[in-house]
Amino acid sequence: MSKMPLFFVVVVAIIFIAASFRFVQQRREKADNDAAPLMQKRVVVTNKREKPLNDRRSRQQQVTPAGTTMRYEASFKPETGGLEMTFRLEAQQYHQLTVGEKGTLSYKGTRFEGFEPEQ
Repeated sequence: MSKMPLFFVVVVAIIFIAASFRFVQQRREKADNDAAPLMQKRVVVTNKREKPLNDRRSRQQQVTPAGTTMRYEASFKPETGGLEMTFRLEAQQYHQLTVGEKGTLSYKGTRFEGFEPEQ
């Protein structure tokens, strides 16, 4: 009988440790992005993706359909060559982009700051 509560304590401890690790990781990434210099590169928009965020369990979706919360991402390839970069964007920023469009990308670390298209 005493093994069952011990099992649950271990499971709860593992979940707590994993959640704490993720929280610290997110804080560290935010601090690194804040400290990073503003970089600008001439790029081409190579891809756009939007997908619904599923924050409900399957049973809840049967009762009430999922909300309209979306995640927006765009990929950029430097004109001079190099690795493609993918950033998460806000809806307004996402809808202003067109695949194949050239311009100047501004970013800090892994955070998208802006895109200025060529005239």
